[in-house]
Amino acid sequence: MRRDGIPRTFKLMGHTIKVRVVPISRWRHKDAVGIYFPEKYRIDVKAVQPESHRQQIFCHEYAHALLILAGRDDLSADEKLVDTLGHLPQQSLTTFEG
Repeated sequence: MRRDGIPRTFKLMGHTIKVRVVPISRWRHKDAVGIYFPEKYRIDVKAVQPESHRQQIFCHEYAHALLILAGRDDLSADEKLVDTLGHLPQQSLTTFEG
């Protein structure tokens, strides 16, 4: 696990998903701050500040991965739904106590 709480890898449905935090100088996806590559089982997150923003980006892309691997590409295309599915867990994960 990285210091900012973003994992380096995790498993979903038997697949290992790699997570890269890409420096801003190497980011090539102009209209995005994160992207899930289903064919590569990889999430790329732009190394933006603050950490909480990177966490939200990761959780958003994690939601895409969950939906796609569950066979619900149709729901993964709904960005408003994916935002909700990403932001709610990010808030709870970063505020766990005890």
